[in-house]
Amino acid sequence: MVLVFGCRSSALDHIYREEMEQAREQGALSQVLTAFSRQPGTPKTYVQDVLRAQLAAEVHRVLCQLGGHMYVCGDVTMATEVLQTVQHILAQEGDMTLGQAGDVISELRDKNRYHEDIFGLTFRTQEVALRIRSQSFSLQERRPPAPGP
Repeated sequence: MVLVFGCRSSALDHIYREEMEQAREQGALSQVLTAFSRQPGTPKTYVQDVLRAQLAAEVHRVLCQLGGHMYVCGDVTMATEVLQTVQHILAQEGDMTLGQAGDVISELRDKNRYHEDIFGLTFRTQEVALRIRSQSFSLQERRPPAPGP
C-alpha cells in the first residue's frame, strides 16, 4: 500500500509523520510520498502532482490489472483534482480516451474500489457525490437520454 499525503507545510501540518514512518518501517505501507503546497523555499506540490509524476504506471497497474483500491480523503477541490488526474493517468497508461477512463472510474466506484471521503462542504452527501461525478470526463455520465419511441 502506498500513501500519498498532502498538506500545506511539513512543519505545521504533518502531524502524523512518525506514525506514517512507523507503518512504512513495519511493512504496512510500502511507500509514503508527501506533497506540500506551502513549503517555504519549494514549489507548490499537490497529491495529484505526485500521482502524475511518480505513480502513474502504478496507479494504472493497481486499478486496472491487479484489482486494487484507491482511497481519496480531502476537500472537494482536492478530490476533484485527484479524480481528474487519475482519469488522465488511466487514459494515458491504458491507451484509452478520457471518456473510457471515466467509465473505468465509474465501474471502480460501483465495485467499491474507488473510495472518497470528502469534506469541506455543507452540501448533503448525495449532492457532493453528484458534484464530483459531474466533474468527471466520463461519457457514461454525460450521455444524453435515449430518444423515446
